[in-house]
Amino acid sequence: MILLLFATISLAEAPCDIRIAMDEVREHGRRDAYDCLMAQDEAGSKLVVELLEYPADPRLSRALALWMLPRADKPFDPVHVAKLSADDKRLLVDGIRARRGRKSPVPQHEGVFRQFDWYKPVATFTDGRLQPGDKAQIDLVNARDTRGTVTEPPLVELSWLDHIKAWFTGGALETLVPVALVVAGVLGAAFWLRRPKV
Repeated sequence: MILLLFATISLAEAPCDIRIAMDEVREHGRRDAYDCLMAQDEAGSKLVVELLEYPADPRLSRALALWMLPRADKPFDPVHVAKLSADDKRLLVDGIRARRGRKSPVPQHEGVFRQFDWYKPVATFTDGRLQPGDKAQIDLVNARDTRGTVTEPPLVELSWLDHIKAWFTGGALETLVPVALVVAGVLGAAFWLRRPKV
């Protein structure tokens, strides 16, 4: 009986496995899995890698936002911010203000923040309670990401010589040569088989 008690205590104190927690978050959204990821410092980079494989997974994005929230006193990594969904960016900005005493105007966010010890709303909150680092964090999260934007090149009329150059330098030659060899082989075989037999 005592052995069973010690085994139970040691299992309760054992650190969680980040890989298993990410799977649990992605598949079931379990609260203990979110808690596990928030408690592990190395979970942030692993969540970013996981979001590369599952970029549209809202639970992984939420897990990353929740991981970032308790670490908001240190500058955010822009790579982490870029992986967040728009909803989770709003949660993070709201959370930065909530850490300084703002009562969340969003009921869903308030439900999340109530789970943290630091959430103690102050009736007289203004943005003046924000620290300079908080404002920089909010600006980073709210900044538009322009790295992925593609601008269309202006329409330019090309000469026939430019079209031919573009065709040969654009990788078409690498495709054309094997196709031409296959076609020549088929035609050669057909010619060989249809030749008059002497």
